[in-house]
Amino acid sequence: MKRIAGCAFSLWLATAQSAPNPACPNGPLTVAYYNFGVAYHSGKGYDPDIIHELSRRLNCPIQSEGDYPRLRVLKLLEIGQADIGTSTTVTPERQRYLWMAVYHHSKNLVLLHRGVNVSTLDALLKLPDLRWGMVRGYRHSPAEDKFLDELAQQHKIVIAANEDDLYKMVCSGVVTASFGHPISFDPWLQSHQAAQQVTVHDFFPDSEITAGSIVLSKARFSQQAATLWQDELRKMYRDGTLRAIMRRYLTEPSVDQALKLPLD
Repeated sequence: MKRIAGCAFSLWLATAQSAPNPACPNGPLTVAYYNFGVAYHSGKGYDPDIIHELSRRLNCPIQSEGDYPRLRVLKLLEIGQADIGTSTTVTPERQRYLWMAVYHHSKNLVLLHRGVNVSTLDALLKLPDLRWGMVRGYRHSPAEDKFLDELAQQHKIVIAANEDDLYKMVCSGVVTASFGHPISFDPWLQSHQAAQQVTVHDFFPDSEITAGSIVLSKARFSQQAATLWQDELRKMYRDGTLRAIMRRYLTEPSVDQALKLPLD
């Protein structure tokens, strides 16, 4: 009888040890990133730091990580050739093939050249020599795009070649103001020692706030598994881990903005 009981226990133990982890039922993970400011660049950023912390907490080992063009990341996730992606905006189409675990919120802010002494949008618009910089083809909130269209009709828009050119123009005073995203302008200002050359304002408080998500392929994860990841992200938000990770790469005001809205 003892021998039978021992065999039964050994069989139970072997089964328990081989049972899949409910948070990653298909085994070790394949993670797909794309270059996006300080979220991810050349293998570094707050996105891989967050994924590694989640992997550790949920006991889901990472098999491989790589970076791809943004649209390629989405395709890999859709067809199940990648398990997890990051910094993804929620849309109805993406929700068709992705579980989306929100981990921060963001929006465009207004950068002003240091010499511009205004505290409201109305006061800014009254400046006779107002020049607004923008990168052609960039999209903002509907209200912000309408605002830029109106400035273009008044011949007050200056086109920048790229974000690097745009921030240089604001810092030097070639343009009065521009829109910018903290994930982009924070590291640029720090690397160029130019943080004192601009002031940052939220002149569009009602503009669209974008939710950034860790995304899991529905081809690889059940809803129950995805819920475990979302729950762990919320724990990281509540215990301060998420803030601490993002603070490695962003200024305190930018982190405050990103984590101002609760994840629950």
